[in-house]
Amino acid sequence: MPTPEPLLRIRDALREDAALPALGQSVATVSKMASGDSDTVDQLARAILSDVSLTQRLLRCANSPLYRTRDAAPVTTVSRALVLLGFDQIRTLALSMLLVDSLVEGRRARSVMRDFGQALGASSVARCTLQRRWPACAEEAAIGAMFRNVGRLIAAIHAPEAVAQVREEVAMGHAEAGVAKRLIGRAYDELALEVVSGWGLPPRIQQALHAVPARAVAPRASIDWVTLGAAFGDESAILERRNGLGGRDRTVAALARRFGDALDMAADDIGDVLREAHDQTKLLAQGLGLPSSLADAPSAPGAAGRATLDDDHAADAEAAAAERTTGGGAPRDVEPDRRLLSTLSKISEALSDSHGTGRVVQIATEALREVLGAARAVYFARDDAAAAFRPRASAGCELAPLRARIVMPVQFAPDLFHAALARGADLHIADIGVQSVRTRLPAWLPLAFPTTRGFVLLPLMVGGKPMGFFFADREVVGAPPPASDQVEAVRLLRNQVALALRTEPVAR
Repeated sequence: MPTPEPLLRIRDALREDAALPALGQSVATVSKMASGDSDTVDQLARAILSDVSLTQRLLRCANSPLYRTRDAAPVTTVSRALVLLGFDQIRTLALSMLLVDSLVEGRRARSVMRDFGQALGASSVARCTLQRRWPACAEEAAIGAMFRNVGRLIAAIHAPEAVAQVREEVAMGHAEAGVAKRLIGRAYDELALEVVSGWGLPPRIQQALHAVPARAVAPRASIDWVTLGAAFGDESAILERRNGLGGRDRTVAALARRFGDALDMAADDIGDVLREAHDQTKLLAQGLGLPSSLADAPSAPGAAGRATLDDDHAADAEAAAAERTTGGGAPRDVEPDRRLLSTLSKISEALSDSHGTGRVVQIATEALREVLGAARAVYFARDDAAAAFRPRASAGCELAPLRARIVMPVQFAPDLFHAALARGADLHIADIGVQSVRTRLPAWLPLAFPTTRGFVLLPLMVGGKPMGFFFADREVVGAPPPASDQVEAVRLLRNQVALALRTEPVAR
């Protein structure tokens, strides 16, 4: 059977377009450096600084409402952006910016920009979904969902007529994969795999581009979560574009039928994820210097082709206006923010002065206790030589007695602590006296902390592996979970410690 003409044109373009090999090299460099445990901030910063456009977009995004907290000092260096956002988020941002610069910029046709908006939306849905279900894999799934759309983007650039035909048939209710395969010669995810196979992406992210069954099955391993999350994000973005915001009930119902059992998510949960992801996508588009309208699905089937697009100046004005309005609303107490910024500054100094992780985790543990209003806070570090998690820093209690009293094996045990670490999920227990909780506590907990009545456990994941965790307890029953501002502070502190762990071999 002869190769369809649109696929021939796309393959010719892949051979002749000088920008694509350069894009592949940049993608491989950023992806590998950001995921390597021994890479330092300086190494990754230099890789980003070598691309002026990427540097500008990254700093702009780090200062956008999505990532910059109110009253925080502006982010003016790549190194500070890396410290505040963390390696995983920087990797996702950098890869999305590389796609904008190489595939979209200079080709600002509505269809291409809308396809990129769809890629951003798919990435946000994958991230939001796995942050609820399997947080350790959230960023890998977000990257996978974004790269599942590379085939669609390249087809829109080099075979626009065929893509327009695909879009018309999809708007009438036909499955996108089958239509694209018939009209272009490859389904978009197949084309994406063909394009990125030579880019050197980590195997887990390449795996995320593979198809899933028509009725998705429950994951058995972390790589399955990456693939499932990426596929769910991609399918949700396709349906959102087809059905529009007004048809979200149809979108949710279709997603629930295909993915609900595998993800263990009801229709209401899926609807919540889509709304959260939509808000994130609007802010991310602004941070990338693109119109926030890219996040909006058309109001009715077929409306995508009629959408209008602001020019560059309007997009810049929109993003600037969004940043100016973030200071609105009710006044807030800035003193906690100032204390947090002071803490982050101390940790940054400890990192830059090569003090190792000891000083970093102590500062973070003390700050965490204050942020959460805890009686005590302890950081447990993974000791591979002893095959155990051991106390390494503490606030509100003496460290030496804890080190003598507590050894928590790395090997999985059927308790709440090991379950949270296996999933990379934060755990809040308001009352340890509840029967279902009490029977699943590690034996050392009531011995080491006899006055504990509730606690928060915060895993620290590096490369999908639990390298430690924070434990912060309270001596009252029924304490509420951390509020949104506390969660943001915890995220920043945890990023700092993860950064210290990644650079520890260099620091020593």
